[in-house]
Amino acid sequence: MHELDGSEVSTLRWINERAVLRLLFASDRAHSVAEIAAECALSRPTVEGALAQLVGDGWLLESEPQTSGRGAGRPAKYYAFADRAKLIMGVDLGPHGVVCTVATLRGEVVATTRIPDLEIQTGQQAFEALADAVSAALAQSGRAEEDVIALTVGLPAIVDEKGDIALTVVVPEWRAFGLPQRIRARFTSMHVIFENDANLATVGEHAWGSAVGARSMVNVLVGHRVGAGIIVDGRLTRGVHGAAGEIGALPAARWESAYRRLTDPTGTVQDTLDGITDEDPEALRRLDKFAEDLARGIAALCLVLDPEVVIIGGGSTHFGERLIEPLQAAVATLTLFPVELRISALGPSAVALGGVAMSRDHLTHTVLQIA
Repeated sequence: MHELDGSEVSTLRWINERAVLRLLFASDRAHSVAEIAAECALSRPTVEGALAQLVGDGWLLESEPQTSGRGAGRPAKYYAFADRAKLIMGVDLGPHGVVCTVATLRGEVVATTRIPDLEIQTGQQAFEALADAVSAALAQSGRAEEDVIALTVGLPAIVDEKGDIALTVVVPEWRAFGLPQRIRARFTSMHVIFENDANLATVGEHAWGSAVGARSMVNVLVGHRVGAGIIVDGRLTRGVHGAAGEIGALPAARWESAYRRLTDPTGTVQDTLDGITDEDPEALRRLDKFAEDLARGIAALCLVLDPEVVIIGGGSTHFGERLIEPLQAAVATLTLFPVELRISALGPSAVALGGVAMSRDHLTHTVLQIA
């Protein structure tokens, strides 16, 4: 009979602890020792040992013993995941504002700070805006920096596999400044991740928004510039350089100039929005031209990826179904099979919430190792 040595016993103990932690992380209620043992197919002594370790590590909470009220017997202890023991964060940092969201370890939002109407061109301005937003959001949550396990920041840039800015035409001074490196040096108590903003919006829509459960999707973030994120087989597709979805770099896609369609020949986006509400022919013409330009890049992505759904987000969410109708028709004339288009459910919160989702992924994959 093979006898387990010390290293094998330690490994088995770790595996059993992960099984218990995985169960309680996924549950929104406390479990008794007997329930945990049954659901994890482990013995009671094994479960009790795992629970003692996980409570000691701070990942589980033990509730007061509960009795059934039907006579004598040992009171049952109940255990739950310590969802609020630490925090995770997501930030949307752009050239005109910053959004910071603080959440529990499972992703429940506890605080959000928005600082709009900024002019963030230099790296120093970006650094200070992010630091101010993080500080304000933590103050709102009543917690400290040391409570944060992971912070994920969305940038208007192509981000390489090391998490550094590989290319940005929107805010080139951020790259010269070494913004990611300086932010990491500032927030040493937490794990800091950087990602392209359209990619984070895509992760957000897949985790909490209009594409929950989709195996494949394209998310188009539409504003003054247009970008796209891609999920295939349930996972974000980044490409070799982190540039997957950057079809707007192709002039023939017309994404670079699409947003100007909403203001041509004169006027503002709000003028167009108001005119559409009033059924103004000129405003409706602008919207149709806008949809035609967006449709080219969307159709190209659909022909390559054949996704289940395409989400339209960013500033364009204000147009709602009035944009989806002409856009759906324009895309249909350029593709082989129909694809469903949906308006983002997260709107301007998508990037920051995508940051929360990516921070949660870091927690479950790297810290807790239960995914």
